[in-house]
Amino acid sequence: MDVLSGEHNFASLGVRDLLEARDQYHWQLLNKRNVVGTAVGLYRIRKTDPWPSGHRPATLAFAARPVRSERTLDNSEVRDYSWPCVLVFVDTWVDADEFGASADQVPFDDIVPRILFMADGRAVPVCVVKVDPAAPTETLLPERSWPAGRIGGGFPLISTVQGEENLASVGALVTDGHTVYALTSRHVAGPRGHEVSSILAGRPVKVGASSALQLSRRPFSDVYTGFSGLRTFLTLDAGLIELDTLRDWTSQTYGLPRTGELADLNEQNVTTRLIGAEVRAFGAASGSLRGTIAALFYRYRSIGGYDDVTDFLIAPDPGTPSSRPGDSGTVWHLVYGDRLRPIALQWGGQTFLAGVDQKWNFALAASLSTVLRMLDVELVVEYNTGAQPYWGKTGHYTIAALATTSAIRSRNLATLMAANTDRISFAVERLDHTTINDDTVAEKKAGAFLPLADVADLIWKNLPAKVKGGRDIRFNVGPEHPCHYADIDEPRPGDGKTLRQLCMADTGNVAVPVWQDYYTSLGHTASADRGLLPFRVWQFFDAMAAAVSAKQLDAYLAAAGLVAHYVGDASQPLHGSYLSDGIPGAGGRKGVHSAYESTMIDRHEQEILASLDQALTKGRRPARLHSGREAAIAVIRLMDSTAKNVPPKDLADAYAAVAQKDDDTSVAVTDALWSRFGPGTVANLVASIRLLGVVWESAWLAGGGETAFDPADLVARPTDVLQQLYQDPTFVPSLDLDHVGTVLTTGS
Repeated sequence: MDVLSGEHNFASLGVRDLLEARDQYHWQLLNKRNVVGTAVGLYRIRKTDPWPSGHRPATLAFAARPVRSERTLDNSEVRDYSWPCVLVFVDTWVDADEFGASADQVPFDDIVPRILFMADGRAVPVCVVKVDPAAPTETLLPERSWPAGRIGGGFPLISTVQGEENLASVGALVTDGHTVYALTSRHVAGPRGHEVSSILAGRPVKVGASSALQLSRRPFSDVYTGFSGLRTFLTLDAGLIELDTLRDWTSQTYGLPRTGELADLNEQNVTTRLIGAEVRAFGAASGSLRGTIAALFYRYRSIGGYDDVTDFLIAPDPGTPSSRPGDSGTVWHLVYGDRLRPIALQWGGQTFLAGVDQKWNFALAASLSTVLRMLDVELVVEYNTGAQPYWGKTGHYTIAALATTSAIRSRNLATLMAANTDRISFAVERLDHTTINDDTVAEKKAGAFLPLADVADLIWKNLPAKVKGGRDIRFNVGPEHPCHYADIDEPRPGDGKTLRQLCMADTGNVAVPVWQDYYTSLGHTASADRGLLPFRVWQFFDAMAAAVSAKQLDAYLAAAGLVAHYVGDASQPLHGSYLSDGIPGAGGRKGVHSAYESTMIDRHEQEILASLDQALTKGRRPARLHSGREAAIAVIRLMDSTAKNVPPKDLADAYAAVAQKDDDTSVAVTDALWSRFGPGTVANLVASIRLLGVVWESAWLAGGGETAFDPADLVARPTDVLQQLYQDPTFVPSLDLDHVGTVLTTGS
C-alpha cells in the first residue's frame, strides 16, 4: 500500500456531497443508454457476499474489484457498513467484457463510472442496480368493511373526471387555523371546487371540494436552498379537500395505532441515516403497508434536460402487500421507538419486476414537512380521537336562547336580552342542528358575525394569524381550552378526596391556590390538564358588572352572550370528569363524549325542546349572586348536581356496553343513551338555563343596570361592534389556572 497516496473516506460523505456529485455528472449519467433513474442512498451489497470479518473494505480494493453478476433490488441489501453513494438504476446490465469499440459491443461511452471524482478532490462511489420497470397492477377499490362512524387517514377519496372514477387515499387532517382540510394528492383532488366523495356507513358520500391550496412541482433549489439541484424539479403533488363538515371526521389513521408528532425534516437531518428506516402506512387500495426507505431524491424522469425527483423511494417489506394505484395521498409514518411519526405523503409509485411474474411496487413520496410548510398548514391531532373540550352547537345555542326568553325577572334586562336573542343565539323556532350548523359554517367562512354563545369554540379556538379573534397557540392548544372544563372528580393521592367534594364541603376551597395544589398532587402540571371552568365564569361576571357600571352596554351584552357558553359546559357531566371520554383501559370504549354531548343532543333536539318548555315552568330559581366568587360557587354546585343526575362513570359504562367500537355514534348507541339518561340530561339543561339567567341578572344589578340605561338603548345592538369586541384578545382574555387569579376582583 502506498502510504503517500490520497484516501477517500466514503463513510464521511453526506447527502449534500452526493447531490453535488450527481448534479456535476448530470449530463454524463443522463445520456447513458441504459440509465432509467438515479437516487442517493447507501451502497447495496449482494446478499450472497460474505460479511467482512475485520475492518471495512478499503476504498482502493473496492475500486479495483472486477464487475460481477448483475445487482438487483431483490438480490441486494443495505448493511450496517454500507457507505453513502449515488445509486444508478439501469434497465440492462452490461458486463465489463461487453464494452468495446466493435460494432457488436456496447460503446465505452455508456459505461457508468464507479466513482464520481469532484473538482475539489472528493470522490463519490456509484452503486449500479439493475431494474425492470413495469406497469403497476391496476386494481379497484377493494371490498373492505370501512368503519361507519368517522372518516380519517387511510379512507378512500373518490373523484369523478370525464366519466371515470379516480381513487386516492386520505392522508391526514390539516388546518390553516381557520379551516380543516383533508390532505391528499393533487392529481386526484382536481381543480378548485371539484367535488370529492368518500365512504361513510358503507356508501359514497360527498365530503367536500378541492381547495385552491395545491402543490405540483417546485424547483429543487427553492425547496432545499442548501442542496445542489440544477435543472431539477421536486415533485410534491399535494392537494387539500375543504371539508363540508368536521362532524364525520377523525385525525386517527385507520388501521394504525395513534400517531405522534410530525417527523420534522430539514436539510440538517435529511441524511443517509434515513436509508433503511422502517415506515408504516394504511392505503385505501392496499390496506396496511410496511416498508423501508430505500433511497432519497430518486430521479424518476428526465425530459428536455430537466430532472423530476421525489424525496423518498419506499420499498415494501418482503412478503407484505405492496402499494398500488389508489394509495396516492397516503401518509407514511416513521417507526420511531414505540411511536409512529408522520414523515411522507405518497403521490405515486414505481413498479419494478423482480423475477418471473413478481413485482415490487415502490412508493414515491414527498417530505410531509415540506408539504405542510409550503401549503402553510399544520397537522390536526387528537380530533375526534378522545375527549374534546366542547360539546355540540345545538346544546349551547339552546341554553342561551331559552335563557333570554324565560330566565330573567328584571324588566329592563329582559327587554334587552329579548331584543338580542339572535345576537346571542338563534330564535327558538330556528333551533335545529342543521340550521345552526349551516349558518355558523357559512358565517365563519365569510368572516361575518357569529352568535355569541358558541364564539368560544368557533372563533377563540383558532390561530389568531388565521382567524381574526383566534386565541390558540397551536391547533386545539392554548389557554382558552382549559377554560371550558374542570376535571374535579379524580381522587387525589392519600385521602382519595375529589376536588368536587372539597368545594361542596367548604366553599373556601373555590380558590385558585387550592385548585393548583389539587392538580399538582395528581401530577397534572400542564396548562391543558388544569381545568378552570368556575373561575372563567367568575371572570365574566366581573367583566359584565364592570361594563354595566361604566355604562358600556355593548360590552355587557357581548360578555353575557359569551359566558353562556361556559355555563352551558357546566351542565355537561363529562366536562367535570376525568372520565371525559370513557373509562381508560380494558373494557372501556372511547367516544362517549361526542356520542352523548353532540350526536345524542342533535338526534333528540325536538324532544329536548319540548321537555325544556314544560320543565322551565316548574321548580325554583337560584338565588341572586353578589360577586364573581359567588358565581363560581354556583357553577360548582351546578357541576355537582349535573354529575348526580348523569353520573360520568354510569354514562361511560352504558356507552361501553352498547358501542360496537370506539367512536360509535350510531342510532342504536345514542338512542340507548337517551333512553337511560334523557331525563337527567333535561334536568341538567334546565338548571343551566336558570343559572345563566341569574348570572346575567346578578351582574346587571351589581353594576346598577336597572337605572344605568335609557329604555331607548335596550334594543338590538350593532353586530359589528359585538364582533369587534369578541375579536379583541384583551376582551375578557383567555387565561389558564396559573394566571386567572390576577384578574378576579376579590382575589383567590
